Amino acid sequence: MTASPLMPEALSVDTLLRAFDAHAARTPDRAAVTAGNTTLSYGELDARSNLLAGHLQALGARPGVFVGIGLNRSVELIVALLAVVKSGAAYVPLDPAYPPARLAHMVSTAGLELVLSRQDLAPAFSAAGAKTVIEVLASDGAAPVTPYATPDDPLYAIFTSGSTGQPKAASVFRKGFANLLDWYGSELKLDAEDCTLVISSPSFDLTQKNFFIPLLTGGRLVLDDCGTYDISRISKLIREHSVTLVNCTPSAFYPLVDAAAADGYTALSSLHFAILGGETISIPRLRTWLEHPNCRAEVVNTYGPTECTDICAFHRLHPGNLDDFSFVPLGREIPNVTVTIRDEDLATIPDGELGELCIAGAGLGGGYLNDPERTAKSFALAGGIYRTGDLARRLPCGTLEFRGRADHQVKVNGFRIELGEIEIALDQHDDVREAVVIAKDGRLIAHVKGQASAADLKDHLSTRLPAYMVPGEFRFTESFPLTPNGKVDRLALAETDRAHKSHAPHDQSLTGRILALWSEILERSVTDPEANFFDLGGTSIHLAIVHVRLREMTGRDLAITELFACPSAKSLAAFLSPQATVSTSSAQDRARLQRAGIANFRRPR
Repeated sequence: MTASPLMPEALSVDTLLRAFDAHAARTPDRAAVTAGNTTLSYGELDARSNLLAGHLQALGARPGVFVGIGLNRSVELIVALLAVVKSGAAYVPLDPAYPPARLAHMVSTAGLELVLSRQDLAPAFSAAGAKTVIEVLASDGAAPVTPYATPDDPLYAIFTSGSTGQPKAASVFRKGFANLLDWYGSELKLDAEDCTLVISSPSFDLTQKNFFIPLLTGGRLVLDDCGTYDISRISKLIREHSVTLVNCTPSAFYPLVDAAAADGYTALSSLHFAILGGETISIPRLRTWLEHPNCRAEVVNTYGPTECTDICAFHRLHPGNLDDFSFVPLGREIPNVTVTIRDEDLATIPDGELGELCIAGAGLGGGYLNDPERTAKSFALAGGIYRTGDLARRLPCGTLEFRGRADHQVKVNGFRIELGEIEIALDQHDDVREAVVIAKDGRLIAHVKGQASAADLKDHLSTRLPAYMVPGEFRFTESFPLTPNGKVDRLALAETDRAHKSHAPHDQSLTGRILALWSEILERSVTDPEANFFDLGGTSIHLAIVHVRLREMTGRDLAITELFACPSAKSLAAFLSPQATVSTSSAQDRARLQRAGIANFRRPR
């Protein structure tokens, strides 16, 4: 894809989709999308999405209407996405693993009357009050439809964590997404030889561009259709499909690099780009790989909120510039997007001074669906800017430097989380008098006044919040440290948690060695052989690292689902012992429960 000469006002997703139509007409038999054992060609994908688009229009889909998509990573998902876009409507990704109450809120907030889903997933959305469309997803094709959409119509809405206790849906315009795709394809010079692997959740804003860009450049799209983050599986997909681009959070990418070190990084040798976002990047975690002869890739640090179409600034990293800064910069703006640093009165401030990062231009979204109050608070509509709440400064060379958050919103493993939303949910428990949640060393810790048990609170939260927002640790107290003005001193709470990081010695039994491994990976002392790995703050990414290390330790070729079935060090040691008879029949159930967590790298920023 070459850089477009069009101004963003004239550019739309519909103009870019003509590139997909051209590929479908010129190379109809070329593989377009693969998920598991299923592959659709460009011709098949075009035909099926045309049929579904026409069906949606008959059901009322049109510009300004939002259609839910309740599907996991699959070829049906791509058919559904294209169909909604072709119909002129906008789509809302809905994670089937979310608690029913949260799905009901999302369906209601977005005003969804239609949800595209599968037979086995549909009941969750029917119960939320939406009509589900199932039967057309796998049907034969039909003629193209006319969407009648304009660049100023919405394309999608992504739900993000909300400080008032409810998630909010940030909408994105077609012209903003088209501007993003135009930059993405031209900056990285993507073409028909490229293969993009999607391992992130359909509900992430970072995922959306990766669904579309391969299809617009004639390349191939590969979806990891497994609900569990499995380093071996993802590495195999990269090798088998000669993947050239992967986009995820740094937390999701580091384990792939660590695992590839053993064979000289050959597992990642096909990569041209690792697009990382959502967290600060650690150069030490990537330096050895980037400087290795088998590495042909660049790392691209991307920054931007959901509210402004995913990316507003980027910085490319390669062996020649790793030491240009003492930090990884946000970089510079993408075309047609403006970033300014402002004070609390929204006046611009000089380069070098710290202020709030504000965004304007083509990427500016449409605000929060059906929530004008929140929209007015974050979007200075008269000035046409979005207030990110991020602290940053612009260096004299023009590069942007991120300096943290100005509020209690945090990033944990790439997820944008309002701590207040978790605290509100905890306060709704009858036995909780007060709760304060902090983020520490990549995990959520809840400090609670009350009589409830940790297990009760986890069960309580799991019916209200996605798993990535459920704290892994609960600390019970009779009082909170206070600042001089009487507010809870969150910094002091964080300091008290340092005592929990010292690692106690372990014996050399298999159980002891597993506990030592957990302590190292979770960065805290773990001594209880009966403790549940996930209750200790372990995520699916942590478990993937344990998976690799255990294979090295024992020499056994383990499936990661077997680890889900043995969540304690004692049960895991019993399973790994020669005389093991531990059943793994619950492995898939445990994996499905974890699917709502870090395994899918959901990053509602």
